[in-house]
Amino acid sequence: MGARISILSRRRRQRQRQRQLSHHKTVDDSSLPVSQDSKHPFEPPSPPTYDHLDAASQALIYRLLDELDSGSWKPLPSVSEKPHEPSERAVRAYVSQMRNGLSALLGYGPISRNQSWSDALAYARAVIQEPTDSVQRSKATWARSCSSIHRELKTRFGPAVISTAIQGCQQLIKDHYDGKRLAVSHVDKKTSFREHFPLSKPSISHYPASSPLAVGAYECAFLSCSLISSAWLSPEEAMKYASICHLSVCDDYWSFTSTETEVRVRLVALAMGAAFEFGDEAVNVLVDGTALQDVGSSKEVSLQAAMAWRAINGAATAYNGHVLSDDSLEQGLVTPQIIMAVHDMFDWRSDLAAGNHENGFCVAYGLGLSDPFHDYLEAILTLAASHPRSGAYAISAITLASFTACRYSSYKYFEADVELPAPCPRCIELVRKITTEAGFSWAPRTPPGGLEDGERIRRRCQLWADRYEDHGLIQEGLSWFQYLVETGKVRVLDALVKIPAVDEDANWA
Repeated sequence: MGARISILSRRRRQRQRQRQLSHHKTVDDSSLPVSQDSKHPFEPPSPPTYDHLDAASQALIYRLLDELDSGSWKPLPSVSEKPHEPSERAVRAYVSQMRNGLSALLGYGPISRNQSWSDALAYARAVIQEPTDSVQRSKATWARSCSSIHRELKTRFGPAVISTAIQGCQQLIKDHYDGKRLAVSHVDKKTSFREHFPLSKPSISHYPASSPLAVGAYECAFLSCSLISSAWLSPEEAMKYASICHLSVCDDYWSFTSTETEVRVRLVALAMGAAFEFGDEAVNVLVDGTALQDVGSSKEVSLQAAMAWRAINGAATAYNGHVLSDDSLEQGLVTPQIIMAVHDMFDWRSDLAAGNHENGFCVAYGLGLSDPFHDYLEAILTLAASHPRSGAYAISAITLASFTACRYSSYKYFEADVELPAPCPRCIELVRKITTEAGFSWAPRTPPGGLEDGERIRRRCQLWADRYEDHGLIQEGLSWFQYLVETGKVRVLDALVKIPAVDEDANWA
């Protein structure tokens, strides 16, 4: 009997909430009359448009709204976590952003009707109900609302650069590893993630800590994106805006998180809340996440084309001074390209072992360059130096994640004691220029040598996310990168350099 009363009470609350929200109902495309001439009886059925959420998703959203109202959503901290509890200000910001996002997903909210917002809603609902990383996703109707950054990058690469990446990946394994990709010394990211993610320190917006999707979104995307966004926004604004990355993460991680529906709904709602608050082009860059497999129109095959491709392929277009400040379009292209290029540098070995060509360094090898790792690194640093603020924040944030996120565990590579090529004076000079012109110090520092060594930084990141406290994280990441380049140890990441096996028993690829 008690259970039935509880169900009836929940239904009454849902009806009351629907009446409350209806005062702000958004006009939906589905409510418009459809011309009878627009449909032909012999046309094949249209693909799903995701104008509405299914009943189960709606019920889940109403429950999450009830939890926001009652305060029951907040996870209880352990005794060891109490000194790091989130500030009231951060909690209020989270609740407001989540409520706006959940309401928007239901089709409610004081939002003026326009094509971009309708497309963003359709995309968000698709991610909730059918997450996927596919070519079909990139060709979805809502992709028409992608940003100006996305459209410009598409003019700078095309199918030829992707073919070169495929060829480069295959040829390198054949030339240097006898065709055996698992012979490439690499971090097994899946095993590393499963082993270490219970030790992570996610923010209050990314709970529970037992969720691979929540932890992965926090460590591998949200943290980096918030730090990069702080180049132009206050810490609180940067934290809100960074949630835009969640849609592409949910699509990218769908193969091993598809059953995490509630976490996915919350992540998507935070992204929609960010788009609602920032408006304008923030809505468009959110839609960019649908285009992970998009292909541009250029015939150029170069290191620059590789960077443009990967910026789109990695959904990095949201974080730049063109969208968030007054930078020109050309300046706004720098950060997205540097984000993914530095990510690729740390990830090259793992990508090769997985047979994954989606890495700019594979293009460098496919071009037949005599020293592909160095040439691509110097091209990355040259681009970063063209707009040092964009370059410094992007380099630092990705370096921090590479050494502290349980998925990446890049510190494992640097345990190797092998002979390396001499440091490059030009690369050192470029890193100095990026550092000083962005307003930071030249202070090379050894990165963490293990997961435990990164605990201090993970705690700082938690304070950054939950209390808006900046304890010099950008300088820290830059100092690690300075050390790698100045000492030449960055070459440990070069797949052409033979190092002892890292995760020797890995066979996940």
